[in-house]
Amino acid sequence: MILCIETSTTRCSVAIGWGTEVIAQRAIEAPEGGHASALAPMVEEVLQELKARDLSLRAIAVSAGPGSYTGLRIATSLAKGLCLGLQLPLIAVDTLELLARGAIVQLPSGSPVTIVPMLDARRMEVYTAQFTAEGRRLTEDAPLILDEQASPLQQGKYILVGNGATKARGLWPEMDYEVWDEGFAPEASVMIPLATAHYEAKDFVDTAYWTPNYLKEYVAVIAKNKVLGR
Repeated sequence: MILCIETSTTRCSVAIGWGTEVIAQRAIEAPEGGHASALAPMVEEVLQELKARDLSLRAIAVSAGPGSYTGLRIATSLAKGLCLGLQLPLIAVDTLELLARGAIVQLPSGSPVTIVPMLDARRMEVYTAQFTAEGRRLTEDAPLILDEQASPLQQGKYILVGNGATKARGLWPEMDYEVWDEGFAPEASVMIPLATAHYEAKDFVDTAYWTPNYLKEYVAVIAKNKVLGR
């Protein structure tokens, strides 16, 4: 069994399973830093279900980014602590690949489309990549500023997925694409098959030194004093 943790958006989710089997999962909306209080209790609950079934945990997988700086840091800290305490390997699953898989599992087999996961990176910027309908990666993860004059799409059918895809709705009327944004967020339960493949390939990351793929440097913003107006 593998414990999977996903906190790259306001959606906070955890799941335990192997292959296509999910034996326990929890998910909530945790806006404005709510991951810090929600994540650990959810993990504890699914671990108790694992214990009740007398099953053993073999690894811990975490969403590797890109995504929310705060959410990724919280999940990484918890995952590393559990790995060190339980002497388990750590698996990192690319968040955009995870988001793409959430769409792929809903497509008919052999669909001739390109999947474009998009995570909101504020203003008109998104984190994105492109995948075939079979899950093969076509482009690397990258930040992208959406511009109506410069479409990242070529000829063919595209499905744009995720909270960043909303920004592209109607932006390129000459291109053939759909926007799947409502209800599409990276989910820990969808991570299980990807994490299983990493485990079987012994594709683990260094628990001590690995860090999430933020894609951009974090820039802290100093809040204005609303009373003094500065």
